[in-house]
Amino acid sequence: MRRIALALTLWLWCLLFASNAGAIVFYEIQIYTVETTPRHHVTLELHSNTVTTATGQLAHQTINPYQIHETLEATYGLLEHVEIGQYLCTAKLNNGNYEYAGSRTKVHFGIGDPDRWLMAFGGNIELDYMRFAAEDNPLTLELRPILQTRFHHIDVVANLALEKPFSGPGTHVGVQFNPSGEVIYNNLLSWLSPAVEYYGDTGSIEEIPALQRQQHFIVPAVNLDLDPRLEINLGVGFGLTRASNGVFIKSIFGWTF
Repeated sequence: MRRIALALTLWLWCLLFASNAGAIVFYEIQIYTVETTPRHHVTLELHSNTVTTATGQLAHQTINPYQIHETLEATYGLLEHVEIGQYLCTAKLNNGNYEYAGSRTKVHFGIGDPDRWLMAFGGNIELDYMRFAAEDNPLTLELRPILQTRFHHIDVVANLALEKPFSGPGTHVGVQFNPSGEVIYNNLLSWLSPAVEYYGDTGSIEEIPALQRQQHFIVPAVNLDLDPRLEINLGVGFGLTRASNGVFIKSIFGWTF
């Protein structure tokens, strides 16, 4: 229990003391762990994310309920604990057209085994180059430190993402802090691992916005372990502030070759 408490304390500390508010990126809603694609293997994933409801003017501006997001991700295990990946993002935009939205490139790595280490570490470096029609800040660099610990069947994962836009209105507001994480109970059944995920956007670390203008979502989710090569993650997100006052559904289907 001490390892879980330590991980939660680090996560909450960053949430409270780091932080104008942006918006959750709905092209990929996923928690990164220290696990990577096996060396010389390829994983293909389909991410589907849609806001079903949004209540209030602020929520309509920040979690657009009229868009549907579909992203195809290909990841290659370059080294034993290092993978590289490429995203192809598509969306049904406000104009009603289903269009190519842009691309994202990542390098993801993990250090340590949560079974043997007090805390395993990792990171994800991602460059987003999207279309102006799809994203307010189309060129963005994200640095995502990863912390993970395990206590018996329970994993606690924190993703402490820092994002810097290089084009669009976010260019002049500094570095954005987008924390996320999960608590997952591994193998409740032989094929089922339930989880509670969290996703946030606390805004610029140079100027902390009011809490109700930040975005915070709690996502009850399930992971279905039907085949070692198959990844299925399903969840429903519920917003906790006026800027995130809505509901979204998310799914990830992946296969490792």
